[in-house]
Amino acid sequence: MDHLNWELSVLSRAIAFSNLSGAASHVGISQPQLSRIVSKLESQLEVVLLDRESKRKSAWTPAAFKLVEIYSETFRQFHGKVSSLIHVQQLSHVKIGTLEGLTSLASTFSHELLKKVSVKVVELQVEDLNDLEELFFKRELDFMFTIREPGKKKFKYSKKLGFQTLEKVEKPGTTRVMSSFEFGAEMQGEKNSDGTQVFVSNSLEVRRQWLEKFGGKGVLPTEIRKDGNSKGKEVPVLLIAGDELPAALWQQVSSFKF
Repeated sequence: MDHLNWELSVLSRAIAFSNLSGAASHVGISQPQLSRIVSKLESQLEVVLLDRESKRKSAWTPAAFKLVEIYSETFRQFHGKVSSLIHVQQLSHVKIGTLEGLTSLASTFSHELLKKVSVKVVELQVEDLNDLEELFFKRELDFMFTIREPGKKKFKYSKKLGFQTLEKVEKPGTTRVMSSFEFGAEMQGEKNSDGTQVFVSNSLEVRRQWLEKFGGKGVLPTEIRKDGNSKGKEVPVLLIAGDELPAALWQQVSSFKF
């Protein structure tokens, strides 16, 4: 059937017209040529495409419309896969966003991209959770390492890489040590009416150093656990990509070892 591709492409354009003369003019061939093409398809596929016994002029049969539908869908799928392949080959600058507690995974992922995919530049940005999600929704990031799926949407490209526990750290001192995300969610407005002193930083390492040096109370992520299921206070560690990412590229990166 491979040798019928051109004939099927002619039929797919001709079927929009109710008669052969109009269709032939649109396709750019003579009516006898179009008639021979239709006859060839009918003979090769053993299907009737033209109702020649119609009281009016010859009319396309339901089988003809169904055949064109099948051909067009197959062509769209082929075109989409080729476009994805070309996109993967041409993708030279990849932007990745990550939470600071996941930088080890994100760095390994970046190294794999440079080593195994035709990428010239990998840009890795460390962001607080709110900023990370905002950049991702703005489509300014191709990939995101995070601990939750943003919004209510189920993402087409999402992979669970493990789990991480958010542990409370309590050392001598009354200062609350918080990330920018925690402060925005918990301590703005009336929620800080008791006068608690708060130290806020979007840097995980700065918060860790503060708690070690000056004490206080805060939450720090533990090492990532890659086996088993989530339990207790663990949160999932996720790699998420935008839906517009070529499927072929996602298939490649999903096989990376972290």
